[in-house]
Amino acid sequence: MTTKATVPSDDVKPLSGPEMLERATEGFNLFQDGHFQQSLAIFERLASMDPAEAYFQTALGACHLALEDLDQAEAYFNRAIELDPTDITPFVNRGEVHLRQGKVMEAARDFNHAVSLDPEGKDPLSARARMLAAAALESVEEAQGAPESDAGGR
Repeated sequence: MTTKATVPSDDVKPLSGPEMLERATEGFNLFQDGHFQQSLAIFERLASMDPAEAYFQTALGACHLALEDLDQAEAYFNRAIELDPTDITPFVNRGEVHLRQGKVMEAARDFNHAVSLDPEGKDPLSARARMLAAAALESVEEAQGAPESDAGGR
């Protein structure tokens, strides 16, 4: 007797476009209210139905970031960037992951790239990226400057 492995989308009725949008809005609202685990469950289902939708990948990354699962968050942001390299959000969020991991140069690169995607500064997220890029750069300069000032210590 052979058994077929169950795939979550096999036993779930597919949703129409408007239903998916409604569920995504529900997931977003849960996230905004701090219910990250519930939001994650919704976006996991949506991403299983439409794995090529960059927004779902970004939302999954945001949930994992909020839950402090940084490696998983980074993987989802990487996937979102592959799917839509013009979206600012996954770059800013991945930059935040890098900051929390102590990868300041990678963080600065992501923040600067996010800023370059919105040169006129119309997206509020690019203002956040500008601020974080400046902070990341300042921390790199401090780290590079500190040992040099001690090196001559006579």
